[in-house]
Amino acid sequence: EKHGMARMDPGVSLYSRKVLIESKSPDILPEWLRFLKGVVDSEDLPLSISREKPQDTALVGRLRKALTRKVIGHLANMAKKKPEMYK
Repeated sequence: EKHGMARMDPGVSLYSRKVLIESKSPDILPEWLRFLKGVVDSEDLPLSISREKPQDTALVGRLRKALTRKVIGHLANMAKKKPEMYK
């Protein structure tokens, strides 16, 4: 990265029914949201997904879209509530 700042690793882990599927998965969120940290626990993902490539699964693609929309919506709400902090 520019100006001596190191590239951040993805910080969101994927769980299915409280079973770890992938730690710090790069496939759950787009690269430009790599500053987020946390856990995604989905009941909709099959436990066998850990043996497959998660990026090939349509469910993970839909999960990625839904999470991206949620994050953008949450950031927009925060900016609307406290506009002086986000100028």
